[in-house]
Amino acid sequence: MKVYINKASKLLIAAVVAFATFSCDLELQKEWEYVPEPFGNKPTGMSALEWLEMINSDPTYQDANGLPEFNYLLEAIARTGLEDLYLGQDTTTTYLLLRNSAWNGNNQLIQNMAGNRDYPLDSISNERLEHVLRYHIIDEYLSQPAIPKNDFFLYYQTLVPGDSGSIEINKRLFDQSIRINTSIARIGSPSTPSNMPSTSRGTVVNLHNFIFTNGIGHQLNSYVRYQPF
Repeated sequence: MKVYINKASKLLIAAVVAFATFSCDLELQKEWEYVPEPFGNKPTGMSALEWLEMINSDPTYQDANGLPEFNYLLEAIARTGLEDLYLGQDTTTTYLLLRNSAWNGNNQLIQNMAGNRDYPLDSISNERLEHVLRYHIIDEYLSQPAIPKNDFFLYYQTLVPGDSGSIEINKRLFDQSIRINTSIARIGSPSTPSNMPSTSRGTVVNLHNFIFTNGIGHQLNSYVRYQPF
């Protein structure tokens, strides 16, 4: 009986150790598991413009100053008369949606284009604003899951024609975030620098995959460019 108990004890200890090891493995797997952002993965049933207007009419979505989150973006769209670009029927479009911070934040659009972040949007000409908006629209559908986890850059064309309309995309392996006009970040090894010109500006997408009837949108807290607008 004593031998039996010892064997049973050893079996029990082995089972506990195995379970603990298995549980640890599960925790490690969970830590690295990609979980899509829940808010932005169901179709909105609206065009990009309709969705922006809906968000701006909801007091839940306001910036730190109490302004609707896309106040500047919608004003820029109205001033330039580019509503049709955000209402169109082309379902292959990707919209990089600039939140207020990309306009009136420190070292952001208004400050860099007009000289002072506190200036109103009409201190920037409609022609330059149109350039901004067109560069933040890509003529291809880029969902976050569809972009490969890569060690190389992908290049696409925005609605700005020519080389100055080129935009550079990569996706970080660690957190799956889309990176625009910026380096490929790696853990434990040096980053690969962007191939974009020194006049360019990059950022990381803050919220991904807002599915519209006319494409897909990703929200940015900072703007991107190939060269100064």
